[in-house]
Amino acid sequence: MVSWLFSFGAQMLQVTHDYGWPFLIDLILTFILAYPLIDHVTYGWARKAMEIGTSLTAPAKRTYLATYQQKTVTIENATTDFDLLYRAWYGRHRYIVPIISVLVVAVLENWVLANALLKLVASNGKLDSVPAAIAGAYTFVTWDFFARVQRRNLLTGDILRGALRLAIAIPLGLALSTLSDSVAPFLAFAVGVFPLDTISTILRQLANKKLNLELGAAEARSQVGKLSDVDSSIADRIEDADITTIAQLAWCDPIQLTMRTNLPFAFVTDIVSQALAWVYLETKLDMLRPFGLRGAFEIRVFLDEDLSSADASKKARAEAVLAAAAAVVSMSVDSLRYTFEEIAYDPSTKFLSEAA
Repeated sequence: MVSWLFSFGAQMLQVTHDYGWPFLIDLILTFILAYPLIDHVTYGWARKAMEIGTSLTAPAKRTYLATYQQKTVTIENATTDFDLLYRAWYGRHRYIVPIISVLVVAVLENWVLANALLKLVASNGKLDSVPAAIAGAYTFVTWDFFARVQRRNLLTGDILRGALRLAIAIPLGLALSTLSDSVAPFLAFAVGVFPLDTISTILRQLANKKLNLELGAAEARSQVGKLSDVDSSIADRIEDADITTIAQLAWCDPIQLTMRTNLPFAFVTDIVSQALAWVYLETKLDMLRPFGLRGAFEIRVFLDEDLSSADASKKARAEAVLAAAAAVVSMSVDSLRYTFEEIAYDPSTKFLSEAA
């Protein structure tokens, strides 16, 4: 009996030695990657849902449902119907499959990486291309998740891209490491820390060079970058939502665009307002901003509250502004006013005015 206990204890020690440390390292690495996802689903999603819910009044929600969902509801039911629609599209349940996908891939690859690191420490050797590729992809994906959560810009598509990035780490690392045997592990790791679009560019350039091809045309610049306060980073986020033209932005669904880009709702309504005015005025809109006419929302206020004011002095000032604006953009007063009316009374502008 005593000998059996000693034998069993020795076996347990061997199992712990063989699998305990790899399991612990795997667990730690996977938890680090999972933490930003847990934080976002727990807190980030709730903050965004509260931002959307409290930004709109019941009349604005009713107008939104009528304008963008072709759904007629009463004021009393508008909030309930809006919340149900919002949660169906962007509820927490949408994150379940992406998070499970990335964690399954991470657990499997972190096990390989953990064993490779332990062997590296024990033998004082060098890291092979396979664990090096995993380490590079893990570094990029984890860093990207933390950065996105900090910016409150983590979408389900970002998590799925992270899963894909981890899944292709080994074949991609092995493929590129063949370019140089002497620095193969470094190449495998280095390519792992590149985002997918950069890797795509690298692979196209390598293929073109090896095959003596000249493929691919320069990408057209997104039109939305012409709007005020839309830089290249924001334009890229809007483009990820499949919006590349100002006309698309003008008549898009602001709620969906907010969720698909994780941009603040107030900012989205501002650029949609600009886009609605830009469709009619184009570059002339830049000339009208000094008059306080930044976009469709401001133009509607100008028509309804200033030009239609019962206060004679206020109305006179507004008419003077209209005349000055018409002169700046080289249009007649009547033509500019008619254009303003087309912009101001668009159904999308009505929603923006109620959402303000």
